[in-house]
Amino acid sequence: MTDISAQKLTELDAQRDAQNHAELLHVQQRISSLDLPLPEVLQLVADTVLRQTLARGALVELLQGHQLVAQASAGDHVRPVGHLLAVDQSLLWPALREGRTVVCNDTDAEGWDMASLPHRHGVRSVMAVPLRTAQGVVGSLKVTSDKPNAFSRRDVAHLEILTESLGAMVQLRHVAGQLRASEQQYRMLFNEHPHPMWVYDKETLRLQAVNQSMETHYGYTEAELLAMEMTDLWPAERHATIREALQAIAIDQRNKPVISRHVKKDGTFMDVEITAGSISFNGRPARQVLATDVTERLRTERELARMGRAQRLLSACNETLVRATSETTLLQAICQIAVDIGGYRMGWVGFALDDERKSIEPVAHAGYNQNYLENLQLSWSADDPYGRGPAGTAVRSGKPVIVQDIRTEGDFADWTERMLDHGFHGVICLPLQDRDRNRDRTFGLLYLYAPDILQISPEEAALLQELSNDLAFGITSLRAHKAQQRLQASVLKVAAAVSASTGTEFFVQLVRNMADALGAQGGCVVRLLPDVQGRPPRVATLAAVLDGQMLPNDEYSLEGTPSLMLLSQRAHVVTDKVQQLHPDAPMLRYVGAQGYAGQQLCNADGEVVGIVFVLFRQPIAETDFITSTLQIFAARASSEIDRQQADARIRHQASLLDKAQDAILVRDLEHRIIFWNKSAERLYGWSQLQALGQSIETLLYDDPAHFRHATQTVLEQGEWTGEIVHRHRDGSTIEVEGRWTLVRGDNGQPQSILAINTDIRQRKANEREIQRLAFYDALTGLPNRMLLMDRMGHALANAQRRQQGGALLFIDLDNFKTLNDTLGHDQGDLLLQQVAQRLNTCVRSVDTVARLGGDEFVVMLEELSPKPHELALHARGVGEKILAMLAVPYALAGYQYRSTPSIGVAPFTGEQTSVGELLKQADLAMYQAKTAGRNTLRFFDPDMQAVVTARAGLETDLRAALAQEEFLLHFQPQMHQSGRCVGVEALVRWASPQRGMVPPSVFIPLAEETGLILPLGRWVLHTACKLLATWQADPQLAHLTMAVNVSSRQFRHASFVDDVARVLAITGAPAHLLKLELTESLLVEDMETTIATMAALRSHGVGFSLDDFGTGYSSLSYLKRMPLDQLKIDQSFVRDLLTDPNDAAIVDTIIGLSRSLGLEVIAEGVETPEQRELLARAGCQLYQGYLFSRPLSADLLGAFLRPSPA
Repeated sequence: MTDISAQKLTELDAQRDAQNHAELLHVQQRISSLDLPLPEVLQLVADTVLRQTLARGALVELLQGHQLVAQASAGDHVRPVGHLLAVDQSLLWPALREGRTVVCNDTDAEGWDMASLPHRHGVRSVMAVPLRTAQGVVGSLKVTSDKPNAFSRRDVAHLEILTESLGAMVQLRHVAGQLRASEQQYRMLFNEHPHPMWVYDKETLRLQAVNQSMETHYGYTEAELLAMEMTDLWPAERHATIREALQAIAIDQRNKPVISRHVKKDGTFMDVEITAGSISFNGRPARQVLATDVTERLRTERELARMGRAQRLLSACNETLVRATSETTLLQAICQIAVDIGGYRMGWVGFALDDERKSIEPVAHAGYNQNYLENLQLSWSADDPYGRGPAGTAVRSGKPVIVQDIRTEGDFADWTERMLDHGFHGVICLPLQDRDRNRDRTFGLLYLYAPDILQISPEEAALLQELSNDLAFGITSLRAHKAQQRLQASVLKVAAAVSASTGTEFFVQLVRNMADALGAQGGCVVRLLPDVQGRPPRVATLAAVLDGQMLPNDEYSLEGTPSLMLLSQRAHVVTDKVQQLHPDAPMLRYVGAQGYAGQQLCNADGEVVGIVFVLFRQPIAETDFITSTLQIFAARASSEIDRQQADARIRHQASLLDKAQDAILVRDLEHRIIFWNKSAERLYGWSQLQALGQSIETLLYDDPAHFRHATQTVLEQGEWTGEIVHRHRDGSTIEVEGRWTLVRGDNGQPQSILAINTDIRQRKANEREIQRLAFYDALTGLPNRMLLMDRMGHALANAQRRQQGGALLFIDLDNFKTLNDTLGHDQGDLLLQQVAQRLNTCVRSVDTVARLGGDEFVVMLEELSPKPHELALHARGVGEKILAMLAVPYALAGYQYRSTPSIGVAPFTGEQTSVGELLKQADLAMYQAKTAGRNTLRFFDPDMQAVVTARAGLETDLRAALAQEEFLLHFQPQMHQSGRCVGVEALVRWASPQRGMVPPSVFIPLAEETGLILPLGRWVLHTACKLLATWQADPQLAHLTMAVNVSSRQFRHASFVDDVARVLAITGAPAHLLKLELTESLLVEDMETTIATMAALRSHGVGFSLDDFGTGYSSLSYLKRMPLDQLKIDQSFVRDLLTDPNDAAIVDTIIGLSRSLGLEVIAEGVETPEQRELLARAGCQLYQGYLFSRPLSADLLGAFLRPSPA
């Protein structure tokens, strides 16, 4: 019977063991699923263990910090869910923490304390298994019973199996949670990134993921983008090329940034800078791309380049205008400059003709042509199809016409394709105008072809308009000068005719000179034959010339000729198509004439006795000149024909000379005036009656040396031409261009001197104005850089040749940009003009004052002692005089404005020094003056070059340090009076592999100056906030504040507020614990902007501390307006607090001020207990300094903040 019962019990145990085993497998399957919430999984385990072990209680507890938290429980004799038990109160935890299973089947026998805590009462048996993950023991599974020996080895084994599965599940869920958090954070960074980002499949080139910025920039929706390929972002014509390039990229290749032109959804282009790298996406090889929109940056760079090119083009053209002596040479040079310097593919100058078509004729060109101009048919008529384009429009309107893209703008008739074939994509038409009867008349244009689509700014358009105005001015000036020369030559030829012999030879010479002076192909003088009743009037030629060859004299009828009109009118001109109007005139047909100009020849009684005329194969353009000049020749011919009335002929000739624009005067060989025309009266102010008989030397010349030299040339060579200065009756000077000719008598002996003097005052003034524009600053009237460099070259040569010394003073106005920003550029210009005036009063006439541009001036002192000591004393004296003079207040905008200069002095003696090197030395010395505090002067020291070289090396290393992450942060604790640490200040350090630990005082100012402070400041802020965020998980550190210093340049950057907000969002640092330390210099630069920026940051919760308080120029009214939290007493006051009553008084004042403003106050540089005690008595409760701690690395800071129990 006993054996049967034992066998049955064994079978029941086996059956129960199998059931338990099956249930364990089922539970393991359920808890391995991530779909079941963790509390349910833990409760399932507790219920299963309770049921299988037949115990009174089962508990799952997890470690949180230094406490064990009950997460699931079943039955009694265990702690309820949520109950906390400190680890040092747990009997089992020491063994569990080491990973050992604990089994006790009789607590009484083992002497365990079961009475101290309620949940232990009545427990006789305990079994506990540690819950392990990859991080170690994180909890336990416990089972209790009120019976001794309640648990078998099988129960322990089952419990360990279940606990192992539970640990694996907890680890799996932890890893899954981390992956989800990491994925979510990456997705957030990807989606919220301000620049477009996307991922594309390496094989198919299909877009796989895009961020919000890409949708915004490109204009597509996410769905549209995910249906596109990578090549769709480029213009259609580049798809094939881009596909090949993308497929050729190696799988592990990371692209350097490249700039491409992409197409948006609306068809517009966007320039982007692309960086890409290889990744795995959804198990497939892919590339992740980051794009930055650089459209505006490239546009600005192109505009600056175009502006610089336009300014160089204008400068080169002005220089050419100054030197030009020929219109043809000038126009060709301007076209060549437009191609060589302006970067245009072709340029040409054309004139608007007054022919029937109103055509435009190119007269000069440069650049790419290929028979383009030869086939060009342009007109300025609105009715002509070729007159509706830019050229015709520019001539008609008198305004520049700019066609940026010939494919979409402008009317080029059928020439658009041909222009594109020649590489012309944009055109600029600039009208050339002069004043004609008080109105602007367009007489031509400058036509420029651009090789690319144009992007012309208003400033560049204004420069181009200035170029066309200067060119038109140069053309008209040359033409006026040429007209004056022609008129003078004509009058001289009249004089030559006057001095010729009489009879047939006289008329031969007259006709030759007349045709030559007027540029005519044919000329003729005829005598009117007596009338024969019933027959048309006839004439006999006295002399006729064709192409320089004399024709035989002949008789012919005036019928059918244009000369017939001269029987009834004094002059007759046919400017064009004279042969078509008079087809029966043999002379016209023989010459092939197009233009005709004729003049009556009359006797003293006014009777017509003959005709003089000239013929031209081209249409006549200068009617007035030809008519007036022909009138002079006609007068002389009439005089010869009417020999019998000699006195009348002389008076007639004189009256004609009186009508000339130039002063014509004749003097005998004793220099007494014997002829004085009306123009001479107008020019010199003396009437004919007053002038006749006077000595021309005493009447017109202050210094007769030049006059005597010119007179001697006339007597020796027969003529003299040149410029000379005369005196007006009122004492003023007159610049004239003289053509003097020796007149001989019938015996061939010198008799008198004929002078034709042209008033060139306006021309000389124009030339001086052109020179002023080229070599002088328009605002101040001082020599510009070009003239200064020329004078410096001469000064160095003179100093070396004459063994003299000199000095160059480079002057830069301090804080000039602030004046422009606050009072405006007009007040800045007024200040520059006053500075120029004051500088001129500080130097001698032999010295030079020049303006380089902006607020930079240069004073060059010459003819000084070559001895270094005396040279330096003289230069310093002038420099100190300039410092004093420029420091006197200026009257600007209704109040007194103070400005100071910084001056660099570079002495020279002409030895081993170039112009560029000397200017560089003065610039370096000026930089030293700026560094020394401004409003001072410094001499160039050769050691400066070493300093500059060292500084350049430091800047190179500083840039490399940013890229190679050589910077680190140290933190100095900020302590409360109670001894409790309330925060830290982050201080950047540079650990250079080559230089060692570089002091901040060395690299921070350089970072400020070069702009590297911006990326460095962002790194400091991000690193500090990341540490601040980690403290939030530690209750001992969660209250600490983080103070970060912010430079003025960083604070004023447009993106600073966004940078701070982005760092807070990314790192998760609490904004209310971040404290930005600002310097007092921000208060005196732009207070309104400073307050606005602080308010924007305050809206994010960020706090502020005013650093180094008391060392600047803080205004109490501004302090009250600023959203400050704290004032920091500068260490310079704390250092001498115990010995200097002034510093103690300042500290008391600062503490009292902070109390009245409701601000915290903290003292830095506290190094002794006595300093701390004195500060505490004054009311300061926060300190920072070596008394408490030096700046610490992050590891040492952790040890400082968490001191060991010892």
